[in-house]
Amino acid sequence: MKLENLRSLIRESIKDYISEIDEAAEIAANEARINKTLEAIEARKAKLTRVEENEELKEMVDGAKIKEIQNEIKELEKAEKKFRTLAEKRAAKKAKKSAPKEEDEVVTDAVTEEAPIDETDIMAEMDLTDEPTEEAINESFLKMQKLAGLIK
Repeated sequence: MKLENLRSLIRESIKDYISEIDEAAEIAANEARINKTLEAIEARKAKLTRVEENEELKEMVDGAKIKEIQNEIKELEKAEKKFRTLAEKRAAKKAKKSAPKEEDEVVTDAVTEEAPIDETDIMAEMDLTDEPTEEAINESFLKMQKLAGLIK
């Protein structure tokens, strides 16, 4: 039974890790969308300013083409605003998720004592020190995997 509990903990841990990776990828993709959109807006604005500054070009360029570039800029600005809104929603959701709930906080004046260690607890068997290092974490993770039967 303990072994199955450990296996389920490892599965949950891996699922959490994968969801963190997915979330980080979504954030990076959204930032890339915003940056590329801003670059496209700047490129089109630069074209318009070059045409407006040069009288010879202004005479040669079709007015419909200028209108088309202005419409493209408007569309890109809408898309950029949409991407920023998405990023803000994701950040607000993450902040809400990580913020402690006021109901959960309990303040007491009582002195707390350390709880007795359950000898059957697998986590208690792992020698965790006050200063966890990368090596200790890796060793404990490998030990959990071995106990779960995932590796030999």
